[in-house]
Amino acid sequence: MKIKLRRRPSPAMAVALLALFLAVGGNVVAYGLGRNSVHSRDIAPGAVRANDLGKFRLRTSGPILDRDATAHDGNYAEAGGRAKCKRGERLITGGSLASGGEADTPYMRIVDEGPVPVERAWQVRWASDLGGAASQDFVVVALCLVP
Repeated sequence: MKIKLRRRPSPAMAVALLALFLAVGGNVVAYGLGRNSVHSRDIAPGAVRANDLGKFRLRTSGPILDRDATAHDGNYAEAGGRAKCKRGERLITGGSLASGGEADTPYMRIVDEGPVPVERAWQVRWASDLGGAASQDFVVVALCLVP
């Protein structure tokens, strides 16, 4: 019995091979993107909601350190606090909240606020003329993403 060899693949084989190469090529492209390669400009507006990201926790600071000795004397001293995310959580943003008392007065001004990435914390520093009352009237908060 003689076997006849074809030199050209059939049209069905050509389509199957094309599909195979496209499928493998798509995975190679996806693998080549790498970690953190999708940015906000790559996502359509409204395509991602907070529920898609995961659970969030609002972490609060410990006591605020207020070095001002005398209230309303015109001498402002440094006050500050930090709210930290727990191990494994990711810091998203943060800020400070006033809990009442003299919080609505002009005797407290934010000097600096922002993330402390190494500690997964949000830090706020104020200029205080509250005579130590900032520790009761203010709290620093951090919004943390829980895996």
